[in-house]
Amino acid sequence: MKIVIRAGGVGSRLWPVSRFNKPKQLHPLLSNKTMLQEAIERALLVAKPEDIYVSGNIRFEEEIRNELGAVLENNLIIEPDRRETAAAIGLEAVYIAKKYPQAIVASLGSDHAIAKNKEFSRILRLAENTIKKYPQDILCIGIKPSQPDVGYGYIELNKKIASEVYAVKSFKEKPNKQKAEEFFASNKYLWNANMFVWRADTLLDLFKKHLPKMYQDLMIIKKAIGTNQEKAVLHKIYPRLEKIAIDYAIIEKAQKILAISADIGWNDIGDWARLKDQLAEKEEENVVKTKEYIGIDTKNSLIYSEKNKLIATIGLENIIIVETDDALLVCDKYRSAEVKKIQEILKKKKKDKYI
Repeated sequence: MKIVIRAGGVGSRLWPVSRFNKPKQLHPLLSNKTMLQEAIERALLVAKPEDIYVSGNIRFEEEIRNELGAVLENNLIIEPDRRETAAAIGLEAVYIAKKYPQAIVASLGSDHAIAKNKEFSRILRLAENTIKKYPQDILCIGIKPSQPDVGYGYIELNKKIASEVYAVKSFKEKPNKQKAEEFFASNKYLWNANMFVWRADTLLDLFKKHLPKMYQDLMIIKKAIGTNQEKAVLHKIYPRLEKIAIDYAIIEKAQKILAISADIGWNDIGDWARLKDQLAEKEEENVVKTKEYIGIDTKNSLIYSEKNKLIATIGLENIIIVETDDALLVCDKYRSAEVKKIQEILKKKKKDKYI
């Protein structure tokens, strides 16, 4: 099995730490290792170094190369522009299919917390064996919900076809609170973690069916891979690929789709509130990631600073404080998903140095 770790996202809800030139997966948010380093270590439990690929944007290519070192240097897939997940995953598919047309590929994120690495390895091997048995299917690794959550999309399960493997009935967008509670109570839904396993040729056949124009362009790129025209063709063709998510373009239209229910201690570190809750043993506890801190009557808050200074708080509850060299964020913990709006305002005001 080939493993691709997708490291092209920006992580705008984790501003001001996550920036366009150095997004969240290149920061040590969960431990003293970056999230990308942790993702690579998980992959090495299942695959050899030569079977692990990392895809990322050209804007932070240098940062990614610094993360990889010499071991994975030749397995870096660089996107010369930001085109959304369909284009990014299509590009990784043609690079792998060029050498290994029928390779089984696990396409995974680089910005997730996974507490149970051994169980995750077992799930990946189960997914690989499932695709060997059903090579025309695509498989989603879904997460067994631990609570109702309005922040995730959901996978609706159909009949079980093997131990832990289900046919997929449908995909649901992020629900409201009532729907999330219904999904959780029914025990028929998984959180959609955007982790996929498929054969490279099967995926490209789906591109040909559902995204024919993008498929044609991807075949032009594929033909150039390994030639002296590779870079020029990639930089010419890739920026014109349609901006569309793989979920809408391919996954939700596929007829043969499976899912595995995984309990791997997963968390999508999508905003500061999720990071805070991931690091705290109990919700009311504070999480402090700064050199010196004094807190009086402060609870359920995150205090994060990259500066060498003392931070003191009094009488705070449910507050996010994040400080970098050039920016300071203070917000209600339960509105931290709205941090993305700040980046949108900064773009409108053309304050690119803060983005």
